[in-house]
Amino acid sequence: MRGRSLLTKLIIFGCIISIVPVLFVGIFSYVQSSKQMQEKVNNEKMQMTRQINANVEQVLLMIDHSMDNAIDNSLMDKAIRSPMLGEDFIIYREFTESIRKLHSYKTKVEEIIVLNFTEDWIINNKGVHQLSNHPNEEKYLSYLDLEYNSSWELLEQENFSEALSYSGCKNSISLIKKIPAKRSPKDGIALAKIPTCSLVEMTNMDDLTDEVMIVDEEYRIMVHSNPSMIGKSLDETGHVENLDGFSEEHGQFNTRSMEEPHTVTYYTSEFNNWTYLSFHSIDKMTEESKSIGWITFLIISFIIILCLTCVFIVSRKLYFPVNKLVTSIEDNWPKQSSKKKNELQLIEEHITDMYSSQSSLEQKLHDHTQQLQSLFINRLFLGNYKMSEINDKLEYFNLSHLIEKWDQMMVLTLQIDTLKNQPRDVELLFFAVHNILDDSISKENKLPSVWIDQTLVTLVGFSEKKNIQQEVYNITESIQDNIQQTLKVSISIGISLPFTEIKKASRGYLEGIEVLKHRIKLGKGVIIHYNSIHSEKHSIMFNYPERTEKELFDAIKMAEEVKAMDLLQKWVEKAFKNPQSPREYQISMMRLLNNLLIVKQENGISFQQMDLFNASVYEEVLTLQTKDEVENWFKERLVHPLIKVFRARKESQFQNLSEKIIDIIHKNYETDVSLEDCASKLHYNANYLSNVFKQETKYTFSEYLVMYRFSQAKKWLLETDMTIKEIAEKLRYKNSQNFIRSFKKQEDMTPGRYRQKYRDVS
Repeated sequence: MRGRSLLTKLIIFGCIISIVPVLFVGIFSYVQSSKQMQEKVNNEKMQMTRQINANVEQVLLMIDHSMDNAIDNSLMDKAIRSPMLGEDFIIYREFTESIRKLHSYKTKVEEIIVLNFTEDWIINNKGVHQLSNHPNEEKYLSYLDLEYNSSWELLEQENFSEALSYSGCKNSISLIKKIPAKRSPKDGIALAKIPTCSLVEMTNMDDLTDEVMIVDEEYRIMVHSNPSMIGKSLDETGHVENLDGFSEEHGQFNTRSMEEPHTVTYYTSEFNNWTYLSFHSIDKMTEESKSIGWITFLIISFIIILCLTCVFIVSRKLYFPVNKLVTSIEDNWPKQSSKKKNELQLIEEHITDMYSSQSSLEQKLHDHTQQLQSLFINRLFLGNYKMSEINDKLEYFNLSHLIEKWDQMMVLTLQIDTLKNQPRDVELLFFAVHNILDDSISKENKLPSVWIDQTLVTLVGFSEKKNIQQEVYNITESIQDNIQQTLKVSISIGISLPFTEIKKASRGYLEGIEVLKHRIKLGKGVIIHYNSIHSEKHSIMFNYPERTEKELFDAIKMAEEVKAMDLLQKWVEKAFKNPQSPREYQISMMRLLNNLLIVKQENGISFQQMDLFNASVYEEVLTLQTKDEVENWFKERLVHPLIKVFRARKESQFQNLSEKIIDIIHKNYETDVSLEDCASKLHYNANYLSNVFKQETKYTFSEYLVMYRFSQAKKWLLETDMTIKEIAEKLRYKNSQNFIRSFKKQEDMTPGRYRQKYRDVS
C-alpha cells in the first residue's frame, strides 16, 4: 500500500504558508508598535527637554539683555570713574536705582553686585563698601581673568566667606560681565546672582518623574534638584558611562545610570553651550509595550489554531481528485504503478509516456507532410497540375492564405556556379544553401524552396503596396552575400518575369532556367532578370535627384554660397545623366524652378528682392539649350539672389543678438553672469548664442566679459579710491590675489602700480 505522502505534504505546506505570514505579521506589528511607542516617548522627552531649555533660557536671555543695558550707558561710565564718596551720593543713588530694576520675579535675580577694582568699592544689596576690606576680594578679582567679557559661572558657597543667597540656597549661578563694556582695560565686574533653587523650580514640570539636570560645556552640573550634585562632573556621578553620546547638538542615547538602563535625552543650547538633560527609565517605558506583546501573542495563537483547522480540511478536499486519479492508474497500468515513489511521480510518468507517444506520432506525420509538400511544389514548377488540383493542394498544405495576399509573383532559380572544387558531399552543400535561402526570405513572401536537379527553385510573392523590383533586388543580394560569407561559394540567381496566377509558376521556372544560361557570356556570381535579357520587356526608370535638391535648399537657407553652387552643379549632372528626350529634361528643370519659387514664397521673399521684375522665368527656362546654360541661369537668376537675401537676414539677426548679449554684460558684469543666463533671457540655445557672438565680435563670451571687467577695473583704479580688494569683490573674484595675478598677466604690472603710474600722468 502506498503512503499518503502528498496529503502530508499538502498539510505541511498549508501550515507553512498560513502560520509563517501570521507570525511575521504579528512579530512585525509588535516590533513596529513598540518602535512607534518608543519614538513617541522619545519625541515627548525631547519636546520636554526643549521646553525646559526655552523656559530657563528665556530668563537667562532677559538677564543678559538687562545687564547689557545696565552697564552699557553713560550712568555706568560715570559710576565706574567715581570713588563713591559722599559727594558722589547722587551718582550712587541713580546707579543703584538703575540696577535695582533687574530685581524681579521674572528674572529670578536675587542680587546685583558691582565691583570697581580701580576705585576700590563694591556695591551690593547692603550698600557701597570698600572692596579692599571685603573678605572675597581675591575671589572677585580672579573673575577679571575670565576668557570672555561676559560669562555664566557657578558660585559655590564653600568658596565664599559670606552667604551667597538670602533664600537659603547654597549655590548661585551668576552672569559676570566685565566693565566698562566698550573699552579696555577693565576696571571692574558686574554680577547678577540667581539662586540655583529658583532654576530647579523651572525644570520641574507636571507629572514628570524623570531626573532633570543642566550641565555646562565642561559637563559640570549647574542645576539639579539635589544640591549635593551641583558642581560635580557628570561622568563622575555615575549617571553616564562616558561622554561619547553627546556628539551632536541634541539627541538621545541609552546608558546605565545607577546600575539601571536609562535613556538620556539632551539638548545643547546655542546661547551659552549649556546642555539640558533628562534621564528616564527604559523599564518603565517598556511596560506598555509588554502588555501589547501579550495581547498580540494571544491573537496570533488563536489565528494559528484556526489556520491549522482550515488547512487540514482544505488539504483533504484537494487530495481527493488526485487520489482518485492515482487509483485509476494503479488499476489500469499495474506495471507503471509498481515503479512509483509517490502520487505525483506516478502521474508525471504516466503523462510523460503519453506525451512521448504523441510527439513521436506528430514527428512522423510532420516528416511525411514535408515530403508531400516538397513533392507538390516540385510538380508545380514542372507544370504537372491543373488549376483545381493546385488550389486543393494549397488548401491542404495551409498555403492558400499566402497566395491570396500576393498580387504578383516571381520565380527565383539559384545555381552553384561550379562544383568542381567543392567537397564530395554535395548533398550537405545543397542542404546548407537551402537553409541559407530560407533564412534570407521572410516566410510571408515565399513558398518552401525545392531542389530540381541542381537548381534551387523558390516562388516569391508581393503585394502591390511594395516596390517589387527593390524587394527582389534586396532579397537576391542578401541571398548571394549570405551564401558567399558563410560557405565561400559563388552562386548565380535567375529572376523570372512577374505573374499574377500561380499556375504560371511553371513558366516562371523555365524563364529562370533560361536566363541562367547567359552565364556563358556574363560570367559567374551574377543576378539576371529575365526582362534585362528581353529588352522589349525592360523599361528605364528615371530618378529625379530629390536628395541633392533638398541639400541644395538647405545650403541656400543657411546662406552657404560655395556649398550651394557645388550642389547645383551636382543636381545638373544627375538630372542630365540618363539619356532622355529634351521635353523630359525640361520637366526636371521646371520641377526645380517650381520648388525654388516655393522656397521663396514660404520664406516671404518678394520678386523685387530677387531682382525679378516683370520677368517670366518659365519662358526663360524653356529657352536654355545646354547644361552650362541651365546651371548658370539657375545660379544667377535664383540661387545667388536667394542666398543674398538669407545672408542679409542672418547677419541682421546675428548683429541684433550680439548687441543684446553685450548689453546684458554691461548691465550685469558685477554679478556671476554667464552665457546660460543670456540664453535664458533671450530664449535661445546657449551653444547657438556662443557661435553667433564669436562670429560677430571675434571673441568668446568669457573673453569679452573679462575684457570689459578689466576696462572697468582700470577706470575705477584711475577715477576712484576703491581698494584692490573692493574692486576684486565687485568683479566677482574669489580673492584679491587672483585679481592681481590676472591684471598683471593682462597689463604686465600690478593694479597698484597701474594706479600709481597712470593717475600721476592724468
